[in-house]
Amino acid sequence: MTGARRVAVVGARGTIAGVAETRVSFQRYESGRLRVAEMVDALRPELDEVAEVTAADFAGDHHTVSGLCALTHTVERALTTADAVVVTTGTNELGELAYWLDLTLARTKPVVVTGSLRPWTVIGSDAPVNLYNAIFLAASGRTRSFGVVVMLNDEILAARDAVKSDTQRTHAFQSAELGRLGTIDGTRIRLQRVPATREHWTPFEIRPGEISKVEIVPGYLDAGPETLLAAAEAGAAGIVLSGPLSPEQKQAARTLARKGITFVAAPHTPRGATYPQEEAVIGTDLPPPKARILLMLTLTRAQTPAEAKQIFTDESPSTGSIAMLGEVS
Repeated sequence: MTGARRVAVVGARGTIAGVAETRVSFQRYESGRLRVAEMVDALRPELDEVAEVTAADFAGDHHTVSGLCALTHTVERALTTADAVVVTTGTNELGELAYWLDLTLARTKPVVVTGSLRPWTVIGSDAPVNLYNAIFLAASGRTRSFGVVVMLNDEILAARDAVKSDTQRTHAFQSAELGRLGTIDGTRIRLQRVPATREHWTPFEIRPGEISKVEIVPGYLDAGPETLLAAAEAGAAGIVLSGPLSPEQKQAARTLARKGITFVAAPHTPRGATYPQEEAVIGTDLPPPKARILLMLTLTRAQTPAEAKQIFTDESPSTGSIAMLGEVS
C-alpha cells in the first residue's frame, strides 16, 4: 500500500499465539507456539490496506523485571523506524505489562497492547480480530497522546485502568471506575474520552540493577505478621498492602516502616481507592499488581517517603480532569 503508515508488531507469546489440540479445544492448547510473523501474514491481504506491517518475536522473558526492561528497549528501538507499535502477549500478564510500558516509554507515538482469551487456531477465536484491530488502531494514530492503550474485544482501554476481570470470556478486560476510552466499530474508531493529563510526568529511566524488590501482602481477618516479616527478610524495599490489616500486621508494618521499608495501601476491591494511613505512607486507586509496578519504579527516583508520595500523586490523575469527547468517528 503506497504511503501506508508503518506499524511494528512485537510478539511476546501468550494465548493469542496458541495452537489448540483441535479446532474446538478452547482450553487445551499450547500457548505461544506461533511466531507473530505467521499471525500477521495470516491477516493479509486485508492488512496491507491498513498499514505497512513488520513483525518480530521478543527474545526475552517478559515475566521478569530484567525481561520487562528489555521489552521496553525493544519497543523503543521499533519506534525509531515505525510510526506505531503493537505488542501481543498473554492476558494473565497483559495489564501489568501494558502499565509497565506506559510508565517507561515516551508518549510520542501510539503503542497498543493486545492478546486474546482463545488460541489462534480454534473456531470463533478472538485472536485474529484482536490483532487486526490493534494494528488498525495503531495505524490510525488516534491514540498518539493517550500513552499506552489496551485493545481487546473491540474496546480501547487506558493501560493504567485495564484489569482482567474474567478468566474465560472474551470481554475479560474492563476499566471499572472510568470506563473504556472508546471502541472499534468495523472500520470506524469511536473515541468517547481521553485519559486525564498527568502533569510534570516523564518516563522512568530503567536499569534492571537499580530496580528494588517489592512484594504484595494481603490483609485479612486474624492474619499473622509472618508474610510481612518474610518479605522484609527477603530484601523487599517496598511492600504493597492489599486489604485491611490485622492488628498483628499493623504492628509489624509500623516496625518495618521505621526500618525504611516503603508501604503502599492498595484497594482489594474492583472499585474505590485507599488513602495514606499510619502503616502506609502512600494510598492509591491502582490494583495491587499495578501499585507494585509503580512502587518498583518510584523507588529508583525517590529518596524519601515524601518524594515517593509525590510521585504516586503525580501518577494518579483526578477524575475531574478527564476530558469527555462524546461520539467521535
